[in-house]
Amino acid sequence: MVRYCPLCAKPDSQVEFHGELCVQCAKSRLKPFEPVNAMLCTKCGQLLDRGRNRKDCSLADEVIRLLKLKGTNATFNEAKSFVEYDTPYGRMARPVLVLFEKSMCTVCDRAGSQYFEAVIQLRGDANKVARITGMVVQKLEQKTFVPKIEELKEGIDIYCGSRNEAIAALNAFSFSYVRTEKLAGQRDGKRLYRTTLLVRL
Repeated sequence: MVRYCPLCAKPDSQVEFHGELCVQCAKSRLKPFEPVNAMLCTKCGQLLDRGRNRKDCSLADEVIRLLKLKGTNATFNEAKSFVEYDTPYGRMARPVLVLFEKSMCTVCDRAGSQYFEAVIQLRGDANKVARITGMVVQKLEQKTFVPKIEELKEGIDIYCGSRNEAIAALNAFSFSYVRTEKLAGQRDGKRLYRTTLLVRL
């Protein structure tokens, strides 16, 4: 039995249907997508928020969030720039314009200025210290930056751009450490401290 679209009267032998409507008429009932704005770091390429902090999500997740398609089983095809999702008229694939704003995240910006918040001091057997240094640096660079690694007679100092990530890296390897804080100055009337984390291997 031939089905006809109630809006344009085209039969299902000529056009594809979504529910009771043909695809074109079903799409015409849906409000067009507004352009989506996303900010990317020019150096590391990661998504940023308005404070230029890195976002822990993919471009697809960000597009779906901005289009408010949660709960529609939505997927984003970055190569073709369209979103496929469930609608009252069936599952649809529709184009979306993604506009990219370029900036530099706070991590990359600080990395170029030799900024650091913490120093991890590795002390002990030279071979073990060298091996652990590589592991810790690799862990740190997944979340922050390492502006300098200093080789000393007593061991190795790893300078880290983020105090929190330095502590998280040592905790991830279950290393015990001694933490000390040193006043490094003031900014906007607030005291700034540098953290030293001493690890004896």
